[in-house]
Amino acid sequence: MLRPRRSLGVSSPAKQRKKAAPKNSMATRANRKRLPSYLKPGSAVEISSDEIGFRGSWYMGKVITIPSSSDKDSVKCQVEYTTLFFDKEGTKPLKEVVDMSQLRPPAPPMSEIEKKKKIVVGEEVDAFYNDGWWEGDVTEVLDDGKFSVFFRSSKEQIRFRKDELRFHREWVDGAWKPPLEETEEEEDESEEDKLDDSEDEEDILARVDLETTRAIAKQMFSSGTVVEVSSDEEGFQGCWFAAKVVEPVGEDKFLVEYRDLREKDGIEPLKEETDFLHIRPPPPRDEDIDFAVGDKINAFYNDGWWVGVVIDGMKHGTVGIYFRQSQEKMRFGRQGLRLHKDWVDGTWQLPLKGGKIKREKTVSCNRNVRPKKATEKQAFSIGTPVEVSPEEEGFEDSWFLAKLIEYRGKDKCLVEYDNLKAEDGKEPLREEVNVSRIRPLPLESVMVSPFERHDKVNALYNDGWWVGVIRKVLAKSSYLVLFKNTQELLKFHHSQLRLHQEWIDGKWITSFKSQKV
Repeated sequence: MLRPRRSLGVSSPAKQRKKAAPKNSMATRANRKRLPSYLKPGSAVEISSDEIGFRGSWYMGKVITIPSSSDKDSVKCQVEYTTLFFDKEGTKPLKEVVDMSQLRPPAPPMSEIEKKKKIVVGEEVDAFYNDGWWEGDVTEVLDDGKFSVFFRSSKEQIRFRKDELRFHREWVDGAWKPPLEETEEEEDESEEDKLDDSEDEEDILARVDLETTRAIAKQMFSSGTVVEVSSDEEGFQGCWFAAKVVEPVGEDKFLVEYRDLREKDGIEPLKEETDFLHIRPPPPRDEDIDFAVGDKINAFYNDGWWVGVVIDGMKHGTVGIYFRQSQEKMRFGRQGLRLHKDWVDGTWQLPLKGGKIKREKTVSCNRNVRPKKATEKQAFSIGTPVEVSPEEEGFEDSWFLAKLIEYRGKDKCLVEYDNLKAEDGKEPLREEVNVSRIRPLPLESVMVSPFERHDKVNALYNDGWWVGVIRKVLAKSSYLVLFKNTQELLKFHHSQLRLHQEWIDGKWITSFKSQKV
């Protein structure tokens, strides 16, 4: 029978499927192993299962951690389900480690044309049942507007309303098969995005004062400066790649080293020369902006930021984007998008609808770490998520996620840990701690540039965040981190690290560098 999922074990490994790039897709500048673009921490996904009784079903969730790109054999991701929970009350989402081949982007919602389309006998559909989407075939169209659906996996036939069904699609080679049937509205938006996205490099250069831009570049982009670099190479126009300046070359050129692109050996970072018109500082982050249809954006794909236009607003955690250059339509999670900005004469300019330009203040090119949200004051009300540093020996300089249960006197409180269990291994661990050992959740910081040697970081390890120092920068966004108290040297991927912050006098203080030994 189609049964609800409750507590699942780790599924057996499956062979990783290699997915070829779509024909005429946006090009890749380096031949190296990459995760699919939708596999990023926080991205919405659909999750399948190898467990008997659940094959052919898909559940909504999000990615928590991804495999290290330096580990060729790693194909595992940790995910958190949206509709499945550990507890009966439905307060603790189920987390699970699954194979990459069990994940795909959220299926696109039915278009207006498909909503009007008749569902006929023999149609392959997905039916929403027991918190997931199950693959089946329509066997009967009933007079009351319902449909009988037969599920091959369980040999069951169940009745559903039309709004509980969607047309079945498969995620094959990075695209949905069959493709989504476009609506007239989407076609109209396609015409609109051709207008809004029509500005090319020549239009931007017409707004640039060459002497001013050359002088600003010479002043700002010294050795080690974090930048973004574009290219005139066919297939890459309008795309920006993260890099850092190695050294200035002559009066108006720079030797740069790319963050995510590699030489032909696949190991050493790619280096090349670029001129002052194709280099800029990383743009400022957007502060929790909701993208609207018609917005001109950049989407992170194939190691770079590509220009596109929003053609479908946020649905199921993703936004629909149209790329004029490649004539492609894709969906991206919020973390992979930013508003498009042009760097003109030392000022960021934000294109608005109707051809107007919004000017933003000049942005420094210093190391770009920008907090998304500010904590105005210390607020520890009952139920507040906090981080706790245990007083127990061996746990110095570590922080664990918890929530405040109650206060006990003036300087004590009871907390319940999110990921630590009591001695029975079932119930969450509760512990009385000194109020001085708790703090609010750190500011969410976005690292535009990679970490560097001697950066002080927190590493996610054994269910907690441990304070360490970057001792060596490895290839493919990995690092060796030294933990002072234990003198251990461990390897971590960029996604498992965050910049170290201290909670001092009700404010977050960021520490970029440790003292050199």
